[in-house]
Amino acid sequence: MRHFIKLLAVISILLPLVAQAGPKLGKFVSQNAGKSIAVVSISANNWGDSLQGWNSADTTELMTSKLNQMLEVTESTLEKDFKVVKAKTFVAKPEFQALAGEQREVGLPVLDGKPMNLLSKDRKQLVKAQLDADVAKKLLAITGTDLVLIVYSEWAVKTGGFVPTSKALTKNVLGIYDKSGKQVFKDRLDKMGTTTLGAMGRVAVNKDTINEWVLSYQVALGEMYNAGKKKSK
Repeated sequence: MRHFIKLLAVISILLPLVAQAGPKLGKFVSQNAGKSIAVVSISANNWGDSLQGWNSADTTELMTSKLNQMLEVTESTLEKDFKVVKAKTFVAKPEFQALAGEQREVGLPVLDGKPMNLLSKDRKQLVKAQLDADVAKKLLAITGTDLVLIVYSEWAVKTGGFVPTSKALTKNVLGIYDKSGKQVFKDRLDKMGTTTLGAMGRVAVNKDTINEWVLSYQVALGEMYNAGKKKSK
């Protein structure tokens, strides 16, 4: 019994540490406020082909529109603390387009007729919001910023156990790079939507459902952005 009590005491000490562990985007924001930054990649991927209708013509056009919206929301969020160089000022530049990495069937923003191409060399880099150091340095030179941000949002479905209803789920990863080409920050947050979209995992992406993933990303971004952020007096 004595050992059990000691174990409980140790757990009570460790639990707060576990809860506070991991990177905090808000803390990074507070430490780097005022610097210039650009969102150089934002993409959405169909996790495990779990979503129906992903590659239909209508969905592709709809996806582009929603990825443009996610880009705008991300840039607007960053503008609260950073000097943001908007993607529309550099995406069409030949030197930016030349940095396109391995292209996949993912949702991407399109600005002035030019896609905001993936910059990762393979799937491993893509899902971790990673870049080769030389690519990151070139992006920083093209944008003329102190930092560049990579956003990867994996879209999936979350199905309940007892009641097998399905809701949108996004797995959101952010990576930030500085002028040395080094990834100076990385964070991930999974977020589930609030509306039931189907049952038993059978869910389609279409004009009636797509906002659930977009809103899920926006909520996740907001939570990450404010986590650990120093409150202004």
